[in-house]
Amino acid sequence: MPEPLIRRTMLITPGNREDRMAKAANYPVDAVVFDLEDSVPPEQKSRARDCVAAALDALSGNPREICVRINAPDTAHGMADLRTLPFDKLDSLMIPKVESAATLTGLEDQLRAMNVSMGRSRPIDWIVMLETPRGILNALSIADASARTSALFFGSGDYTSAMGAVINDCTLQYPRSVVAAAAAACGLQAIDAAYFLQVKDAEATRQDALVARQFGFAGKVIFHPNQIDVVNQVFSPTEAEIRSAEQLIAAYAASQATGLGTAVSDGMFVAVDLIAPAQRILNRAALIKTKDRAT
Repeated sequence: MPEPLIRRTMLITPGNREDRMAKAANYPVDAVVFDLEDSVPPEQKSRARDCVAAALDALSGNPREICVRINAPDTAHGMADLRTLPFDKLDSLMIPKVESAATLTGLEDQLRAMNVSMGRSRPIDWIVMLETPRGILNALSIADASARTSALFFGSGDYTSAMGAVINDCTLQYPRSVVAAAAAACGLQAIDAAYFLQVKDAEATRQDALVARQFGFAGKVIFHPNQIDVVNQVFSPTEAEIRSAEQLIAAYAASQATGLGTAVSDGMFVAVDLIAPAQRILNRAALIKTKDRAT
């Protein structure tokens, strides 16, 4: 699966809080997400758009990915967001509460009509949020709807609220599996929800991130500085994982040289289907090293 962007940590910050937005851009995160949706009350939406526009202007040249979460595009606030955002100054849009492919094809038409690609060196990436039962059940068609989509984000809060469920590993197992599978099927990243049960508890955050990584997620949305280092660590390959991947690839090359398709090397089974995941680990480690050096 291609992974052009590293998104271990995506720090989401209210768009009406200039102080927090300024701080967010200086934390060691892979992406900052300025929020115009849930964290901004209705009477503050207009002011938040102005604040976000000013923040985007101030962050020109920042090495982190700069993302804005708009309001649902089929709402009046969402339409106002699209009309006022300086698209040449952001990298990606986070699209909330997507429940069907039609939402994205309609948004594609809107952006094309607005000519938002003017002045840009690359298309705007979409991080599509699946956070309702209908969205989860339509995950594959949504993932396949637009070439702009680079990631699917699972929103556990709205999902469990709609289900009347509690947030725990058991209730999140099915939607996490669906989102990760739909993302993988379409060559996209899967981004997990923020952990908000005990946001200042780094170890609780670590355990939640480890579960998400086991499902195949590439990173998490976070919203507290205490979560940054631990989540970056969980979604970065360890030295042991890198060594194991290197050994696996070398052992497979050696087995091929002798005319064998499979082998056992140092007690490790070696076969072609294990090579792609091993190569992804090495590619990801190289990308993270480059990114961390830049920031």
